[in-house]
Amino acid sequence: MGEPLDDITAFLGSIPADEYEQRRRIRTCRNAASYKASQTSSSDARALAWMVAEFASVWVYRPAPLEALGPVVELLRSLLACADQVEVVEALP
Repeated sequence: MGEPLDDITAFLGSIPADEYEQRRRIRTCRNAASYKASQTSSSDARALAWMVAEFASVWVYRPAPLEALGPVVELLRSLLACADQVEVVEALP
């Protein structure tokens, strides 16, 4: 039986496992950012979350060498961490 079909393999076909894993991480960041944008009361955190969601949406399926995908994941994670920090700072007295 073949590999399970998901959005990444549906759009990109069979790709190497390490590339798939990086793209899966990008998709996870996109999903986390979309959730954060819908849950936060901070407009600044929401803006960062939407930025992550949009940027990740481009990179999930975009043709790119494996070497480019790792830094994209790190950028997305950093921006999500910034959104978290914005929430903390805005909650300070």
